[in-house]
Amino acid sequence: MALTIIENLRILSENFEHKADVLSDSIIFINEINKIKIQPENKGGFVITYNLHFGEKRLLVPEEIVYHFCLDLFKRKENDIEVISETRKPINIGEWFKIEEAESLSIITSIQKELEYNYRLKHLFLESKRFEITYFNSLLILEDKQKKYLSNVFNFRDSIEKLNILKQTK
Repeated sequence: MALTIIENLRILSENFEHKADVLSDSIIFINEINKIKIQPENKGGFVITYNLHFGEKRLLVPEEIVYHFCLDLFKRKENDIEVISETRKPINIGEWFKIEEAESLSIITSIQKELEYNYRLKHLFLESKRFEITYFNSLLILEDKQKKYLSNVFNFRDSIEKLNILKQTK
């Protein structure tokens, strides 16, 4: 699972104009604001080290919230902004379907149609009443506008399968 998360973060970093350097046991993301190092921890989390003003901040981030934490880091506009590890629950496909059944299916269908029309599609931003949904290079990013749930990242094809299963069980 850690390797999948690291690969997804590498893909995500492109969306925020970061360069990635994969090392044997970690990955480093760099742009003009950030220098972020992410290393899997044996106990199921990630050690994340990032620049904070003139120093560094290092902390253990649980696997469940690593996408939200990294999205906040990637979006920083200044290097003196500290990112706080949060305790809210991350959104998952099942919760999204419960909250926005028709809209979630419509959004997935819209992305599929765009991909059929343009198989090279790399980036697409959509909104529902509750969520900002970004398709980026085979990943689906869900961000809750109401901030009840933490942001999360999913493989787009896996999301289609999960939504189809949920739709059939309704």
